[in-house]
Amino acid sequence: MTLLIFTLGPLFFSSLVYGNFSYDGDDGPSHWGDKYKTCLGKYQSPIDIEVNDVQPASFPPVEFSNVQSPHKANMTNNGHTVMIQIVDTDVPTVSGGPLNGSYVFQQLHFHWGQNDKIGSEDLINNKSFSMELHAVFWKKSYESSEEAMKHPDGLTVLAYLYESKDEPNPIFEPIVSQISQITSTGSIATIDDPNVLSKLVAPDIVSAQNYYTYRGSLTTPPCLEIVQWIDFIDPLSISHEQLEVFRGIQSSEGANLTHNFRPVQPLNDRTIYYNSISGNTETKPTSASATSTTSTTTTTAVPTEAKGTTGTTNAPTTVSITPTNKNGSQHSGQERIWMTSPLAMLFGIVLLLPYQ
Repeated sequence: MTLLIFTLGPLFFSSLVYGNFSYDGDDGPSHWGDKYKTCLGKYQSPIDIEVNDVQPASFPPVEFSNVQSPHKANMTNNGHTVMIQIVDTDVPTVSGGPLNGSYVFQQLHFHWGQNDKIGSEDLINNKSFSMELHAVFWKKSYESSEEAMKHPDGLTVLAYLYESKDEPNPIFEPIVSQISQITSTGSIATIDDPNVLSKLVAPDIVSAQNYYTYRGSLTTPPCLEIVQWIDFIDPLSISHEQLEVFRGIQSSEGANLTHNFRPVQPLNDRTIYYNSISGNTETKPTSASATSTTSTTTTTAVPTEAKGTTGTTNAPTTVSITPTNKNGSQHSGQERIWMTSPLAMLFGIVLLLPYQ
C-alpha cells in the first residue's frame, strides 16, 4: 500500500501543476478563475501578513520524523517550477504545531521573481522576498494524497522565505549545479546529494517553532482551500547567482520561467496566528513595522477561519491583543470599575457606610 501511494502520489501532484495555466497573459493568475472556479474562493492563498494584526498563540512543538535520513530524490521541471520528490519509502512526516495528526511529505517546489526584490508568494508587511520554498505534506490518516485532497484539512504546506545575498548558500549548490539537466519542461534529474531534503525542510529546532499559520489554499490551480499554512518567520539566504539559475529553466510555453508567483489574495475574515519562538505569547514578532500600547488577556481558542468545514487543528493558547488608543475598542478605566464583580461593589458600599 505504501509503495502504491508513493507511485501514484507524485503523478497526482504533477497533474495538479501541469494544467493549462500560466503566470502571464490570458492564462495568468487574473484569469485562473475562468477555468478553475475554486480559484475564486473566499480563503485563497497567498496573503499579505500584517504583523500588527496577527494573533499571538502557543501551539505544541512542530516535530519532524524521518526527514534527517538520506533520501533518493528526483528534481523535475514541470513547466511551472522546479519540483523535488523523494523516490524511496522512508516517509518523512511532520506533526504538532497547528496540525491535528501526522502529515506525509509529498514534494517541495520553489517560487521566484524576475528580479531579486520580488518572488515570494506570501508577503510580510507588504514586503516580498526573493524566493519562497513550499514543502507539501498530506494528512496520513486519509491513507493517500488523492483522498487527502478531498478534505478541508487534507494538506499542510511549510513555507520558507529566502533573501538574496552576495554569498552562495551551500545547501543550494547540489540543486543549482544540476538545474541545467532539467532546462526543458518535463525533464527529470536524480539529485546527487541524498541529504538535500533534510537540509531544505528541517530547520533547527528553535526556528521551527517561530512561524505564522493560517487556513488557505493551493497557490496554483485548482486552488483548493484545503491547506494549513505554516510560514517560518526567519528568512534564509540564497545568492543572486543561484537565483538566476532558476530563471533559466523553460516554462510550459517554451520561454524562460523568469517568475512564478501568484499575487496576494484577500484575507477576508481569517485569523493569522503567530507562534512565539520563546513561548511568550504576549509579544508579537520583532519584525513589526509599528507598535502600539496594548493590554493582554490570556484565552484558549481554536482557529475559526475555515468556517463551515470539517477540518480541525490543534487548539492554541492565544493572547487577545486589544488596542487602547482606538475609540470604542476598549472600555475606559471608569467603565472597567463598574464592570467589577457585584460582591466587590457590595463590600465597598459596606466600608463607606460609616462615613455617610
